[in-house]
Amino acid sequence: MTIWVIRAGSKGEYEDYALQEGTAIINFDFRRSVADFSDRAGLQEYLIAERGSSMARSNTPGQLWRFANEIQLGDMVVLPRKRPKVVAVGRVVGDYKFRPDLPDLLPGAGCHTRTIKWIAEDVPRSSFDQDLLHAFNGMLTVFQVNRDNASDRIERTVRNHQSGEPIEPIDETSNEEIPEIDLDEQIRDRIVRMIRQRFSGLGLERLVASILRASGYNAVETRRGPDGGVDVLAGMGEMGFGEPRLCVQVKSGAAPVGIADYNRLQGNIQGFGAQYGLFVSMGDFTEPVKRENERSFFQIRLWGPYELVDRLLEIYDSLPEEIRADIPLQTRRVPIESEE
Repeated sequence: MTIWVIRAGSKGEYEDYALQEGTAIINFDFRRSVADFSDRAGLQEYLIAERGSSMARSNTPGQLWRFANEIQLGDMVVLPRKRPKVVAVGRVVGDYKFRPDLPDLLPGAGCHTRTIKWIAEDVPRSSFDQDLLHAFNGMLTVFQVNRDNASDRIERTVRNHQSGEPIEPIDETSNEEIPEIDLDEQIRDRIVRMIRQRFSGLGLERLVASILRASGYNAVETRRGPDGGVDVLAGMGEMGFGEPRLCVQVKSGAAPVGIADYNRLQGNIQGFGAQYGLFVSMGDFTEPVKRENERSFFQIRLWGPYELVDRLLEIYDSLPEEIRADIPLQTRRVPIESEE
């Protein structure tokens, strides 16, 4: 069985449709069926004639051809989602179809589809073995994952996630080199893993309070226990009497936060005399919470694991030394590759 990564838009804009409709969608702004071409060379020649000689060096013809002809029924599909930062896993259950109607349904969407039976839609990235994450971070839209026992390990991770009993990933190495790694994504994955390992429970409250202090707030950890609904109180100014004033709820577990916890924080904002709320969850948030938060946009902010990492990176140099010692980072300069 072959494992394929198939993305759903450069910014994840077609992920919801792909998961709801049981499909994989790619674009490349190519409005002809790949089935019109008898071989990959013919497809490439057509694209060169249409778009110029740069197509001779481009990955586009190969990705289109693989999507339509090399992906087989029963193959595993991995979708590293961008909204939220989790991974969906499925099986290919349908042949290639050219869908010229899709851009009308989803403006800007691709026309090239495969039918997918999604097995899991929200596996945390940090649940996967590190070498698999490296493979998922490839920058192409369609590519094959070659790692030792990859299918067994991905299935193990999915079963573990669905059973609600997380275990530590197993780091297995491979001599194969993965081209075009998305370094930013890889770095953020590693930081999320560090936070999970080194800031569980009250440690995460300490980290969040430190981030708020480095951002200019006077923050205090309440340590009210699991039922209080507020873990950190923060306000601007030397003594914290200034505005804005925040109630902060922190969850370090792997389970997504549900609507009951969200509603509890909403109620506590007024009860504590605050103006706004911040909910931090290493397990991200359920879809009902995200929908409700659209209506409460001007009252509550949500930080999943990757929003937390983004904020940490913004103010990293201002964090206390003991925090930086637990999340040691170095600044490196790396080349930026241009896409064809």
